[in-house]
Amino acid sequence: MRPGPALARGFTLVELIVVLAVIAVAGTSVLLTQPGDRQQLAHEAERFGARLVRAQEEAILGTRSIQVVANEQGYAFARQRFAEWEPIKERPFDDVAWKQGTAPRLSRDLPEVRFSFDPSGTASAASLVLTRGDSALQVSVDAEGKVTVDAPHG
Repeated sequence: MRPGPALARGFTLVELIVVLAVIAVAGTSVLLTQPGDRQQLAHEAERFGARLVRAQEEAILGTRSIQVVANEQGYAFARQRFAEWEPIKERPFDDVAWKQGTAPRLSRDLPEVRFSFDPSGTASAASLVLTRGDSALQVSVDAEGKVTVDAPHG
């Protein structure tokens, strides 16, 4: 039997370029689906704002004042019982820890921020700035009880 022409072994340059292009596209899509600091912060601030609205609704429906206390670790809910505040531990008012990387902007003089809603739905005006990386968002409650999430003022 006569030896045939030598079979080419390995990949052609075009095949290598196609494989590298596919890997690059796959890597880019993974990076683009990862939420950035701003997106994660926006999600957390919106979640906190929604929980404040839920606390306001509970104050109205339960005809008792509700307080949300935010500090460096996270936030917790309490219900007024006579002159005392009792922690609320049932769902949906479980204590919530800030996600890793998110931090409230607090001062030494004011290590926590209290948001209070009375049974009429009005509130004590308060705001909290949340930061993550270079991003910052402010969650505010005005005296009428309106909750907003936007860029920090001043």
